[in-house]
Amino acid sequence: MSFYLPLLIPHFERIAIGETLTSLWSGCGQIVKCQLDEQACVIKAIKVPDHINHSKIKQSAFALNRKRGSYHVEYTFYQQFSHKLPKQAAAIECIKAINKGDEFALVFKDFSKQGYIQASTENIKAILMWLAHFHAFHLNTKFDGLWPQGSYWHLDTRPDEFNNLPEKSDIKQAANQLNNALKQCDYQTLIHGDAKLANFAANSQGHIRGYDFQYVGAGVGVVDVMYFMTSCMDDSELHKYAQTYLNYYFSQFKNALSHYQPAVNADDVITQWAHLWPVAWADFYRFLLGWSPEHKKINGYMQAQVNNWLASNNS
Repeated sequence: MSFYLPLLIPHFERIAIGETLTSLWSGCGQIVKCQLDEQACVIKAIKVPDHINHSKIKQSAFALNRKRGSYHVEYTFYQQFSHKLPKQAAAIECIKAINKGDEFALVFKDFSKQGYIQASTENIKAILMWLAHFHAFHLNTKFDGLWPQGSYWHLDTRPDEFNNLPEKSDIKQAANQLNNALKQCDYQTLIHGDAKLANFAANSQGHIRGYDFQYVGAGVGVVDVMYFMTSCMDDSELHKYAQTYLNYYFSQFKNALSHYQPAVNADDVITQWAHLWPVAWADFYRFLLGWSPEHKKINGYMQAQVNNWLASNNS
């Protein structure tokens, strides 16, 4: 019997398990289609093993606890936060979030039956609008139970990768300064924390739904925007379009903030976050360099942003 069936039985009378769509990262569970009380659903069934085998991550209690903590955060998000989101920044619909110890079953309505498919590069602007609304809606609000600092690569959660950096490298010397600049910004919001193209669904009208909220937590909006761009644009596209897309995001953010929090000075938020654009890139570069220095995301645009920031702080 699958480990997650005892989690489902108290909540559903009729359970018919279908095909397994995919396995979760490094043996942490699976995503399964099913019929629950005659409703088409998808289960994200989670059970973190005692040992994680990964080509780039050294097994440690720290890494294991980070992964376990991410699923607790995701469970909390779907249980307490996702149903409060505005329609312009909606998540896929979670009808039941179940937890027992380190086992979880997150039960979602099957979005493919609601006209949604995996988002593509055709949806870049729509996803930037989603991010703008998500960030504006949560600006300077409290979100207990989620990560105190969102994203999976920030400095406090990546000591192993930090230790891998060359001791006298500029980026290692600057790591704390970069991290503090992001954490100490006057305007903190809730960031998705893993806002890659693969974590969004879209329908034919261009409506977007987000999912995989394991690293949702406090941060500045440009961190999500930076990471999203790394997931759907190569070096030449970033050089051509990154600034245009960033400007578009800020325009949508300003409109959204006037709706959700009209008393906030949107121009001041945008000024501070725009100043942190190269910081967000340099901070992600710090992680990649310690994790996988040959990673394809380390490209000319990223390095230009890093160099711009280093030059401005050494002048």
